[in-house]
Amino acid sequence: MKQLTFLLSALFLWACNSANDHRGSIIDVKIDGAGGRLVKFERYATGNQSILVDSVRLAADGTGKLKLPPLPMDLYTLSLAPDDMLILALDSTENLKVEAVAGNLPMAKMEGAVHSLLIHEFFANAKGFELRNDSLRNAFMTNGNDPGTLALINGLNNEFNEYSKAFLQRNSASPAVLLVEGRVDPNKEFELLKQIRDQLRPVMPNSVFYQELRRKVDNQEQMQVALRMQEQQQQQMNTLLAEGRVAPEIRQQTPDGDTFALSQLRGKYVLIDFWAAWCRPCRMENPAVKKVYDKYHRKGFEILGVSLDQSREAWVGAIQADGLPWKHVSDLGYWNNAAAQEYGVSSIPFTVLLDREGKVIAKGLRAHDLEAKLAEIFGS
Repeated sequence: MKQLTFLLSALFLWACNSANDHRGSIIDVKIDGAGGRLVKFERYATGNQSILVDSVRLAADGTGKLKLPPLPMDLYTLSLAPDDMLILALDSTENLKVEAVAGNLPMAKMEGAVHSLLIHEFFANAKGFELRNDSLRNAFMTNGNDPGTLALINGLNNEFNEYSKAFLQRNSASPAVLLVEGRVDPNKEFELLKQIRDQLRPVMPNSVFYQELRRKVDNQEQMQVALRMQEQQQQQMNTLLAEGRVAPEIRQQTPDGDTFALSQLRGKYVLIDFWAAWCRPCRMENPAVKKVYDKYHRKGFEILGVSLDQSREAWVGAIQADGLPWKHVSDLGYWNNAAAQEYGVSSIPFTVLLDREGKVIAKGLRAHDLEAKLAEIFGS
């Protein structure tokens, strides 16, 4: 019987302690001039929608206490009204004391949550920059657009940019930087933004603010990778088609269905002309190219047209319509034409001029430049 009594007493004490065991954050609030008003604590979700976490009706002296449930690290707001709110960054490991005046919550005094204090620090300094900037701009307008004042404005902007960058560098693992990263040039500070993304990933992976930053940095990273690959491919193409190098072989079908190779034109100066029936600039260029061909063909000049068409009918129809008497080949592969791929063709018309040994002389010549180059070779 004594043992049962002991167990019941233990269970009663455990239940009492559990009722008083609050595992989330506690925010003590004192807002002068807000007695009897409702204070809301909210979290943002997808679509910039706010979710109410807790609220408290302040006592007559403006005091109140929010006992929050366990929360992940994220950005939250404490507000009296939509235009009177304090931005906070905290989780369930931190308690916070807030003292403010109704109508001016952003300038509240705080004790506790370190990341919230960082946010407060940044925006207090940003406010100082803003006031100085407004003063200079008013002076600039008053003084008739004085260049000296404009220089001061530009200097102040540079100072603020450097301050923002330094803040991000010092606090790259703090959620506070999510409110600051948009103030720096993402191209110039890309490595810093990558560092912030990687350091915040384990801290707040489900935060909509973090996810937005991650998407932005991930997209820019993918673009940079694609750009580097494109530059590498272009360098390879430049090397492959460098002046003095033998151009890669081209072996494709003629309009008649026979096979024709570029190497069959050795002994002549050859213009490889990548074009297509659907390419309006190509078709507009054809009459001028034909005049150059007629002028220099008998002297040893030839053209090999490589079509990026998909339809044989369209390809042959364009040859006949434009009266193009030179050699033509295609594999009807569109942009996947094997020769276009090997020559690194990314736009048409694109031309490569070869000497009698099949070595590259020039690239990208349009009709006027082609005629001038052939005049150097054959004489006008």
